Amino acid sequence: MPQSDSIIDSWQSNAHHWIESIDQHLIESRKLITNQAIIEAILKYKTSKVLDLGCGEGWLTRALNAKKIHTVGIDGVPALIKNAQTKGEEEYAVISYNEIIAGKSLPQSPFEAIVINFGLFMEDEVADLLISLKRHLLPEGKIFIQTLHPFFKISQEKPYLSSWEENGWAGLGEQYTKPFQWFSRTLAGWMRLFVDAGYIIQELQEPLNPITQKPQSMIFCLKL
Repeated sequence: MPQSDSIIDSWQSNAHHWIESIDQHLIESRKLITNQAIIEAILKYKTSKVLDLGCGEGWLTRALNAKKIHTVGIDGVPALIKNAQTKGEEEYAVISYNEIIAGKSLPQSPFEAIVINFGLFMEDEVADLLISLKRHLLPEGKIFIQTLHPFFKISQEKPYLSSWEENGWAGLGEQYTKPFQWFSRTLAGWMRLFVDAGYIIQELQEPLNPITQKPQSMIFCLKL
């Protein structure tokens, strides 16, 4: 089974828990730091047409549309898209990463920007996805990727190596079942991935936890 298929299976099983976590603002780091960080990163570049890839239940799609940025949401988990469609008039579609890699058309493509907010969990398939996304970007388009900062490896006294992590739901509560493995990269690992896929890193941001002053995430802005 491809990596993304097993991850989607886990997300489908836990979709109702995730929706509750987002709707009730139960994830402190998102509420405190990362949600606003990704919105501000996109606003900085004044894009007007965005693809929210791996949109989940659509919070970022709605937030960007509220900022007058026309945004389309896509996710591979039907339960999440079904919930997103109940929350507004934005356009959503159920399309998996594997379908994008295989060349499936995307609604309203091409885009000025594509955002993937904490949505890259695979190892080998990420490069294929990034290469496939080029056909959905306008010539001056950008890709914004927010991911967990690899500082967590150091803070948890783990080897600073790109490696598989055992439970993507860790820390979110015992109600989450069917844990999925996800591939965590070092900073050098991310940079090598982007360069090998044919992108230029235009900017890297490191949003800090305002309480600990430690890095919470990384936001890459990529261009062709």
